[in-house]
This record gives sequence, C-alpha cells and structure tokens, in this order.
Amino acid sequence: MSVPDTGLVALAGLAIVLAYVNGLHDASNAVSTSIATRTLSERAALAMAAVLNLLGALLGIGLLAWTVPVALGLLGVSTEGAGPASPVRVVLGAAVVATIVWDLVTWWRGMPSSTWHAMYGATAGAALVLGLPVPWAGEVVLVVASIIVSPLLGGVIAFALVVVLGRLTSRWGLRTRHLRVAQTVSAGAVAAGHGLHDSRLPMAVLAVAVATGSPHPSTAWWYVLAVAVAVALAAGTFAGGHRIIRTLATRLTDLSTAQGLAAETAAAAVLYATTIGVGAPISTSHTVTAGIVSSGMAVNHRAVRWPVAGRIVVTWVLTPCVAGLLGALGALVLGAL
Repeated sequence: MSVPDTGLVALAGLAIVLAYVNGLHDASNAVSTSIATRTLSERAALAMAAVLNLLGALLGIGLLAWTVPVALGLLGVSTEGAGPASPVRVVLGAAVVATIVWDLVTWWRGMPSSTWHAMYGATAGAALVLGLPVPWAGEVVLVVASIIVSPLLGGVIAFALVVVLGRLTSRWGLRTRHLRVAQTVSAGAVAAGHGLHDSRLPMAVLAVAVATGSPHPSTAWWYVLAVAVAVALAAGTFAGGHRIIRTLATRLTDLSTAQGLAAETAAAAVLYATTIGVGAPISTSHTVTAGIVSSGMAVNHRAVRWPVAGRIVVTWVLTPCVAGLLGALGALVLGAL
C-alpha cells in the first residue's frame, strides 16, 4: 500500500470532519419529530438514526461509482485541470473548511440549513478567487430548485398526509400506538436516506483527493477512507444536534403523532425520489422543515410560529452567499501558503 501525499491526507481529514459535522448538524432531520411526539426518547432516536445513517452511507459506497468528473460535477467544480498539480485541491480544501464553519454557526444558532448549498456557494467563491471557471448555470439551477421544489413537494405531501391520517383516525379507529410504530419506521427511513444522500458530499471530496494523489494511492486507501467517512457521519449523528432538534421539535409548531408521521414520510419520499430516481442533491433539512410547517398548517395555520419559520428561510437564502465569501477567503489564505 503506497503512502499518500500530504495533500491527500489533509483533504481526507477535512472530508471526515465534514462528515462528522454534517451528522451533528442534520441529526434533527430524522429524529426531531419522533422526539417531539414522544414516540422515541432522544437517546434511542439518536442511536437508531446513527446506526441507519451508517448503513445508508455504507450502502452508498457500494452503489455509487466514483470518478473524478462525476465527483467534480457533484461538488460544483469545473473538471478543467483536475490533475495532481491543479488548484482544484485548494478550491475543495477552502470550500470544505467554509462549509464546516457555516454548519457550526447555523448549528450554534439552532437553524436548519443545507450543507449542500453551503458547499456549492463555497466552491464557487473559492474557484472565482483562483481564476477557475464556475458552472454557474448548473449551480444556480440546483440551488434554486432545491430551495423551492423539494420543500414545496415535502410540504404538499405532508399536508395531504395529515388530512388522510385524520380521516383514518376518525373513521377506522386508528390509534396513536399504531401511528407511533409507523413514525418509528418513517424516522428510520429518513435516517438511512440521509446516510445514502449526504455521504456523497464528503465521498466526492475523497474521490477527487484520491484520484489526484501523487503517487497515485491504491484502491485500498479509497475503501479505508470511505468507511471512515461513514463512521464519522454516524458518530456525528449520535452526538446529536440538540440545538436544531429543539428548533424543529418545539419552536416551529406543536406536533401530534400524526403530524410527525406525515412530516417524516413526506421527507423520506422526496429524499429517495431525488437521490435514487433523479440523482440530484437536495437538502433534507429544507424538506423536513417544510413538512413540519405544512403539517402544522393542515391543523391550523396559526399553530405555526411564523417568525421562527421566517428566520429559517432567511438562513436558507444566506447560506450559499455567506459560504461563498468564506470559501473565497479560505482560497486566498490557502493559495498564499
């Protein structure tokens, strides 16, 4: 097994840290509604989410064939000059650091945001500073579509499910214990889908780092690092982003078991449809948040705490912009080293 170069070690370390922070930041996606409705205790919910995130990420290793063009396209970086001596590594290093910083800032403030959008903004800012071309058309479409389409779909599905579940409960005597079993399953589906979906981001960074290594590292290095990313994602999830969990579980609206089930089922449906069916990266945070808001609206629009929802939307819009500035600053610093 060949010894990896310093650049590979640095990028691999950043990718693993990114996976951990992503798990910490997005643990709320799978467990917040289950905790809010007392379907699961917080510790049990986080443990279940961590295990299923790990399984989803490991499944992603086996299902996804990583190549440099695919990884660069997923990250929003041009494939121009992707060799060992190219500035692509500097761009990715700056972008990953910027994304980690923004994730930690939004976690500290208890605001659910998109790690994908932060990465797209950060790579664009870093690439501009270093004079690399930025695929603006593709990035803008992905970000705008994710901000609008996935929350809209998740919201519509969640609203409809609350109405349907309400009728089933009144007509067929569907009990809360039945809904709690279903909600546990839906929470597990979101957790596994998150592992499959969001593990692609740090693994794409690894794919570029390994492929541009000098000397070119063996395939064994890829699998060792990929498994490390999956474990880091699960560890971050188990640590739990308690601040964001509180925002989604208690500050947006008061959730019943039926509403929690509807929000998670909607998020899982959109997540799997886009990841497997379309292959496009979306924000699970956006989709879950929209599902929670819509499930509250299905009961009474006054049940939603709109000032909190407004601050969340502002955070969504700021994410690629602020991350872009952070990425540009990081590229300037790394480029000067």
